[in-house]
Amino acid sequence: MTTSEMNLPASLHYVSFSSLHDKPLTVAARLRIPHRDGKLPAVILLHGSAGPSAREGGYADVLNAAGFVTLEPDQWAARGLAGGAEGRPKTVAETLPDLYGARDFLVKHPKVDASRIGVIGFSFGGVAAMLAATKAHNDMFLPGGAFAALMPVYPSTWIFNHVPGFEFGNLVDAPVMLVTGELDQYDNDPTVSAKLVEGLSEEDRAKVGIEVMSNAHHGFDMPGVDVEVNDPFGNQGKGGRVIMRHNPEATAKAHLLAAAFFSETMRRR
Repeated sequence: MTTSEMNLPASLHYVSFSSLHDKPLTVAARLRIPHRDGKLPAVILLHGSAGPSAREGGYADVLNAAGFVTLEPDQWAARGLAGGAEGRPKTVAETLPDLYGARDFLVKHPKVDASRIGVIGFSFGGVAAMLAATKAHNDMFLPGGAFAALMPVYPSTWIFNHVPGFEFGNLVDAPVMLVTGELDQYDNDPTVSAKLVEGLSEEDRAKVGIEVMSNAHHGFDMPGVDVEVNDPFGNQGKGGRVIMRHNPEATAKAHLLAAAFFSETMRRR
């Protein structure tokens, strides 16, 4: 394949797949495939409470350029939900069958290397990625296996090992890169991630990396966003005002971090 062919935009496909619920949902998604030879690694991108946005596409662009297939599911449309604090599923765990259904779809795709499938999630989707990193949740869908790498981005880290149902520990055998914003008002403390990881076992601590983006609010990587929302999970569960504001510098840094993290952790074995 020539250099010019490799530099072509990834081919875009609108697809759907079945979730792994007892009564499966049909989940629509955008699938992008780089113009590269052979089977490629892949990353699933999980949107946040607001639903699909330009954020996921920004990461997909960078990952496609690095040679990754990307899959961007629209989890809310499958449920007839509008998004936001009042328009999202009641629990994150009920969306995990979507994530593992997405993985099954990629495993069967002729351009995807089934052994190299990762996930990056944002906010609500970041919580799902955190849960998928634990054996307690992963093994219900993928016993004996795991995603190759997981990158939760501002997943309201304060809830883990604090709120019942959000236990983080006994992790799968895969690297995790936890990304948060210094000014994120869900956590209200930029050291929350470090404190969470410090409380893990030595074995689990070795699997988790942390990146705190300076001068970055929740949703720092959402182009054009500058809003205030009220969310009962904000301010460490006290609820109230949460600022979401785009930071172009932090966005660019997070994009490069994603490409580097998945490239390093999913090198061809």
